[in-house]
Formats: sequence, C-alpha cells, structure tokens
Amino acid sequence: MTDAQLPFTPGLLKRLPKSPRKVAVLRASRIGDFVCATPALRALREALPAAEITMITLPILRDLAVRCPYVDRYAAFPGFPGLAEQFFDARQALVFFQEMQEEQFDLAIQLQGSGVYTNPFTLMLGAGATAGYVRQNDGAGRLDAALPIPLEGHEINRVLAMTTFLGAPEQGKHTEFTLWPGDHQEAKALLSEADPPFIGLHPAARDQARRWHLERYAEVATALQERHGGTVVLLGEPAEQQTAESMWQLLDVPALNLVGRTSLPVLGAVLMRLHVLLTNDTGPAHIAYALQTPTVTLFGGADLLRYGALTPGPFRIIAHEVDCRPCTHSTCPIGHPCMESITVSEVLAAAEKVIKRSRHSELL
Repeated sequence: MTDAQLPFTPGLLKRLPKSPRKVAVLRASRIGDFVCATPALRALREALPAAEITMITLPILRDLAVRCPYVDRYAAFPGFPGLAEQFFDARQALVFFQEMQEEQFDLAIQLQGSGVYTNPFTLMLGAGATAGYVRQNDGAGRLDAALPIPLEGHEINRVLAMTTFLGAPEQGKHTEFTLWPGDHQEAKALLSEADPPFIGLHPAARDQARRWHLERYAEVATALQERHGGTVVLLGEPAEQQTAESMWQLLDVPALNLVGRTSLPVLGAVLMRLHVLLTNDTGPAHIAYALQTPTVTLFGGADLLRYGALTPGPFRIIAHEVDCRPCTHSTCPIGHPCMESITVSEVLAAAEKVIKRSRHSELL
C-alpha cells in the first residue's frame, strides 16, 4: 500500500498509536443536518467511550449540542470563507483557531460536505490526526483519513458512512432529540390554556421553493379542527413572524401562535405533545421524526430519498414526481409544479391516517 492510498483505507481509529482522548467534530449546518448526524455521533461515542468530544456547530444550535448525550463540549463555529451558514469574521476566526489549537485535539473529524472548504478549516484546528470527506476522485490532501463523499443515499447514511469508515460500528439509524425537564415544563406552560388535540402547523421554510400555499394549510387545519376539535398551534422561528401573521388571518378556528416564542429544545417539547404536525420539508420535520410525532411532510424540490423519514414511525411524506427534482433553486423559476400539485384532500387524508387522539394525556 502506498502512502497516497493509506488515507483511503478504512480503520483510522485502529491505526492511531493510541485511542484519541480529545476529539473535535465539525457539523456546522442547519437543524435537520444536526439531527441527521446523531446516529453518527452515537456510533463515535460507543467507539470512543473515554474521549472528550467537542462539537463545532452553529451558534443557533448550541442548545442541541449541549443536550446531546454523545457530546461533551460545544464550540461556536466562527464562520469560514466558502461556508454560507455563518457570517465570517476574520478576527473572531483567528481567536477561535488559536483556542482550538491550544486544546491539542488528538483527532478532528469533518462531517460536513465535500471538504472543499471544510477540510482546510478542519486542518487548521491543529489536531494530531484529521479525517473528512473529499470529492469523488480527489486526493486526500493533508487528511489522515479521506472518504469520497457518497453522492446518493439518505443523509443519515451519508454521515454514518464516515464514522463507519473510521472504525466506529453503527449503533442504529434512529435519530435523537434530547430534551431536559425544563423544556417539558415550558412546553406545558405554553399549551396550558389551549384545548387538545393539538394540530401543529409549520408553514414556513427558508426557501420559497419549499413552501406550500398558506391557504391550503388553513383548509386542512380547519377541516381537522372541525372533525377532532382542539387547537391549531402555529410554530416557527422569530424570522417567520410575517408568515405566522398571514396564517393567523386565514384561520377561523381556535388557534395558538407560538412562532418565535420557543427555543429549539422547547419547540421539540411542544412537537412531542402534538397530535399531528403538518410541515414543509424543514428542520422541525426532522425533530418530529426523532420524537415520533405524527407528521405529514410536504416535499417540494428537495430529494425525499435523502431527507425523508428513514426509520419507521407515524409519518407520511407527500411528494409528486417532477423532472426537475432534486432542485437547488430557492425560488422556483417554472411555476412550482412540485408544490402546486399537492392537494388539500391528500394532505387531509394523510393527516387522518397518522393523527393520534390520546397523545396529550400521555405527556401530562
């Protein structure tokens, strides 16, 4: 075996002179990507039970990192050229790299993308050994372990491919979303004056191309409330207030607007109490999958084989075949056929198949 071939050989954890005691993991992307990485983090923890694992992720995901049972420490991703998820501040990044290098990590693992931008970032952490994805047919560069990034498959499997390649056997593919007692208490308080069953709506999405019509959401929610009673619960981030206001105006049934009123963990605790969630393909859908919340997810141009629910549960995915999927447009240039073809009747039928009528009493 040549030196150039060695980084592409599985089993880096066994090749290291001793088991890593300090490990850094980079996964600085959105909510759904974090949740999809939990099976890989679980595998890594099982393989390295004595290691201190530091998660480098977005500041908005801090609460998820500190609650994750497979992570010991959190470090805020400072931004980096080529990575759009976080504003890059050169001074802040310089301080960050100095602090990380002082940690003297034994191993740094890049779990984010092709490595074009993230591998230089990972190498600058100054770890004794580094591992990461590379593009198909690219060399390993300075990495000690390099895995050509899988081009197909579910995101959970794509991330697990790296930890398996390193020598950490899979410990199941189910995702996790850890909640603390205080998260449940806050969720109970927010829902305390609303009548169950709770019909959750998350009608927003970062990209316009992922959004179903608000009017159609309102039709489905109204029909469910008229059949089952209870309260429609609007969910979302603070930036989605305008969407929530528009949605609120369309509803003529009992409703509770929690948009911008929850942290991510408390959002999870609310989702856990829903009898059904209707959502576009966004982060809350992945939280709901992890918590086994009955969920109907409406897919636009995204690859449902990559981001749909991977493990069994009370989930329904609604997506119509279009020639342009998967799509990378934030705004559809051809009339949004993927979302336009989703009807109120099929969403309502899917919701009726998964809605749970006794969920609230189970969580009191």
